[in-house]
Amino acid sequence: MLIDMRVTLEANRTLFYNSSVWLDRKESLEIIVEKLKAEKKPFAELNEQLKEASKFTAILTPITKYVCSESANKICYDALQIHGGTGYMHEFNIERLSRDARITNIYEGTSQLQIVAAAGSVINNVFAEYFDKWEKKEYKGSLIQLLNVLKEIREIFNDCLKYVKDKKDANFQDVASKDLVDLYSYIYIGYLLLNEANEEQRKIFTARRYILNSLAKARQNAEAIKNELYSDILHADTILI
Repeated sequence: MLIDMRVTLEANRTLFYNSSVWLDRKESLEIIVEKLKAEKKPFAELNEQLKEASKFTAILTPITKYVCSESANKICYDALQIHGGTGYMHEFNIERLSRDARITNIYEGTSQLQIVAAAGSVINNVFAEYFDKWEKKEYKGSLIQLLNVLKEIREIFNDCLKYVKDKKDANFQDVASKDLVDLYSYIYIGYLLLNEANEEQRKIFTARRYILNSLAKARQNAEAIKNELYSDILHADTILI
C-alpha cells in the first residue's frame, strides 16, 4: 500500500508540474503576442505556439484536477487504514488530511465536471502528435519494454475511441467519457514518467509500476466500454425506484 501511494504521488507530481509548465507558457505567450500586436510587429509563429499551449492547457487543467484530487482521497483513505483506529483520532494528522482531501474532488468543479471538460479534447485526440513523437524516441534498456506497454495502452484507447464514435450515440459517449479520459491520462502520464526515467535512473521503478498498473486498469476500462456495461442506463427509471 505504501509503495502504491508513493508511486501515485510521484506520478501526480509529474503531471501537475507538466500542466503548470504549459499554463505558464500559455500566459507568457499571451503577453508577448499582445505586445507584438500593439507594436504592429509580426507574431504569426508565436500565435501558433499560443494556440497549441491554449489547447493543451484546456485538457490538462481538468485532467490534473481530476487525477490529483481523486488520488488524494485514495491516498488518505489508505493512510487512515494503515494507521488503524489511532489514525481516526485527533492525535494523528491523517484524520485532518482525510477531511481536507474530501473537498478537493468537489470544489471548483466535481470530478464528473472535470471529465466533461476534458472529454472533447480526449475524443479529438489532441496529444496524438506528441504520442507519435514519444513512440519514436530512443529509450534505454528495460524502458523499451515499458514503451511497448504504453503502445498497447494506446491501441486499447484507439480501439475504444473508435467503438464509441461508431456508436453515434451521444448518451453512450457521455457515460463512456470517464473511461476514455482515464485511458488518455494513463498514456500521457506514462510517457511523462518514461521520459523522466530515461534521464534519471531512480525514476525507473516509478515508471515501471505506474505503467504496468495502468495496463491492467486500461483493460478494465476497455471492458466497461465494449461489454455494454452502460446499457443499464436505459433502464435507470426502473433500477432507481
